[in-house]
Amino acid sequence: MEEYKSLYEYLGKRAGGTLGKIVYETARQDKVIMRQKEVSNSVYTGKIMMYPVSWLNNYFTKIAELKNDQL
Repeated sequence: MEEYKSLYEYLGKRAGGTLGKIVYETARQDKVIMRQKEVSNSVYTGKIMMYPVSWLNNYFTKIAELKNDQL
């Protein structure tokens, strides 16, 4: 069974709205099966998106490679 994580769980820090929207739109375009999870803590209450870890690994590897190509 595929493991799913939120961007916060995957990155180990808050992703922010801009990155969250970009990742969501890219996942939607890639036709990735996403899940939602309800959370409630001192900072945020609501639904969060969960992505397959294998897709997140691939996505962030590609982003890192693009950044390295521009250096």
